[in-house]
Amino acid sequence: MTSARWIVATSAGFALTGVALHSPGASGVGGSFLDWDVVAAIVGSVFGAVAGAFTGLLQMIAMRARVGRVLLAMVVTVSVAHALADGAPSSWGVPTVAALSAIIAGAAFAWSTGVRGAIAIGTAVVSWWGGWVAGVLIAGALNLSGGSTADVWASEHAVIGATVGLVFGAATSPAMRRILGAKRALSSAG
Repeated sequence: MTSARWIVATSAGFALTGVALHSPGASGVGGSFLDWDVVAAIVGSVFGAVAGAFTGLLQMIAMRARVGRVLLAMVVTVSVAHALADGAPSSWGVPTVAALSAIIAGAAFAWSTGVRGAIAIGTAVVSWWGGWVAGVLIAGALNLSGGSTADVWASEHAVIGATVGLVFGAATSPAMRRILGAKRALSSAG
């Protein structure tokens, strides 16, 4: 049951903040083909931090435990992802930006869980990247990418967020169950 709650919390957090926090025009990677847009990266980072905090809170509620590292890892991961998506040159494309943010997601996952195994960290990295790329492909197939209205942008980001949340949440849930089990064992022993 913990796994299902974790996956739902991760998906819901990303989808809801995708609807609530994406401003007009927030489709694709960066606004400039070759140059960084520093202001967009900063604004994206702030929005990403809010989205990460909201998602991290939902995850802690789902786990029924206060796990500050999980919250902080989500804040850092989503903040970096949004900074890259909004500020990186558009010539980098989604796969590259998703890969860079996936490395951060994997490192944050390892730090927050204490997991050191290459397979578990690699799973977190690949699931973040795969969820993001799949979400963009699904949004494109639904004709939500490159739209010109706030409703379309919100829908696009809800689809992408829900997809990342579903894939990343499912891939990371075993580690979260271990953390929760260890926390409960420690609290009952003390």
